[in-house]
Amino acid sequence: MTVVLTGATSGIGQAAARLLAPHATQLILHGPQRPQEVIRQLEELRASSAGDVHYIQADFDSLAMVRALASEISKITDRVDVLINNAGRPGAPRRRLSQDGNEATLQTNYLAAVLLTELLTPLLLASGGRVVHVASSTHLSASLDPDDLNLERSDYSATIAYARSKLALVAHARWLVEQAPQPQPDTVSVHPGVISTDLLHAMFDIRGDSVVHGAHNVVNAALYTNRWAGQYLDERQPVQPNPISLDAEFRHRLAKHTFNLLRRSGKVPGEAQALP
Repeated sequence: MTVVLTGATSGIGQAAARLLAPHATQLILHGPQRPQEVIRQLEELRASSAGDVHYIQADFDSLAMVRALASEISKITDRVDVLINNAGRPGAPRRRLSQDGNEATLQTNYLAAVLLTELLTPLLLASGGRVVHVASSTHLSASLDPDDLNLERSDYSATIAYARSKLALVAHARWLVEQAPQPQPDTVSVHPGVISTDLLHAMFDIRGDSVVHGAHNVVNAALYTNRWAGQYLDERQPVQPNPISLDAEFRHRLAKHTFNLLRRSGKVPGEAQALP
């Protein structure tokens, strides 16, 4: 089994990597750190791994680096059984733009995940694979105008930016299995719990469960033997997501504007080019 895990060098991702290592014949990890900064983590994982462990550095503030990440993955393997889009950042205190001119939280948490999923779809289809979007229950109270993805005309706060990015992920998971050009991999979005991470504490003055608790919920979604078909999980329980994510017209508009932003920053895969 080949697993790609983004955001694997801290928090839930780091704990999930430990849980996945004994199960994966190839574990491909992503993080923003230089390889020499994660040597100890990689040595630990290789000691417990059933196969090979690879690490690829990429800063999701640049979509060119997402493309480079996908290219490096395709050199390592010709199939991906599970792609876990876990990389995320808290909302910035003030609205900030990425290198590509997008609101930075949206790009790291959502646009990068969509682009990586599109680029790896051929490898996912080769194995009948699955995409896991690590979302958040904050999406339940969010609103999102697809015509203003970059918060140019809407009120900005760190929590608004974060919750919107997670709402977009939940909607994308549903869009992939119901509206995207076929075939597409199985997809699920999961709220891993309220987990005590630097990301949580950057935005909320609350305590949370351990990163191991959150990682178990993510890995459960990844290794589930039946199809999820775009469902949203609250930890391990399928529940109703934000109602707007169930609206096909909303998802259509979100996809249209999402791929417009991705096209603006560079070429996107053929299936995305076919979108309106």
